[in-house]
This record gives sequence, structure tokens and C-alpha cells, in this order.
Amino acid sequence: MDKSKLSFRYCFIAFHLVTSTKKNFSALEIQRQIGHKRYEPIWAMMNKIRKAMERRDGLYTLEGEIEIDDTFFTMKSLEKEKGEPLKKR
Repeated sequence: MDKSKLSFRYCFIAFHLVTSTKKNFSALEIQRQIGHKRYEPIWAMMNKIRKAMERRDGLYTLEGEIEIDDTFFTMKSLEKEKGEPLKKR
């Protein structure tokens, strides 16, 4: 990370944790995982990582056939349909 007082090792571990899981990592959890004493530099580093990821996402658009994994859809049911068995389509 440019102009950071944190070591490259800390930044690399934070990048790995943020990008290798589907869940969000808080700065406090990253601080615990890394073993750093102060919260503020970890929080600043996480903000830089999130902003870089946000800028990157704006550069690309999805095209063609897209496969989605672990997606959940919900539907509102009408009052009259509640309690009726689901219909196969």
C-alpha cells in the first residue's frame, strides 16, 4: 500500500482475508487476525482496500451468459395463495 506505515505483510494478509471469503471482514476482525495493536491504521488500510475494490467494480460490466452461485430469490405471495401447495410450472 502506497504511503502506508503498515508492513507489506499486514497489507498482504488483509488483501487475502478480504478477497478469499464471501463474508465481509470488519477492520476489528482484521486487526485480531493480524495481531496488530492499534485499530486506526487497520481501519484506514481497510478503507483504502474497499475504495480500490469499488473503483475496480465500476470498470467492468457483465455481458453474455452469466452463471451465479449461492443466490436466493424471494417472492411476495398473494393473500389468497397462502396455505395452498406450490404449483409446478
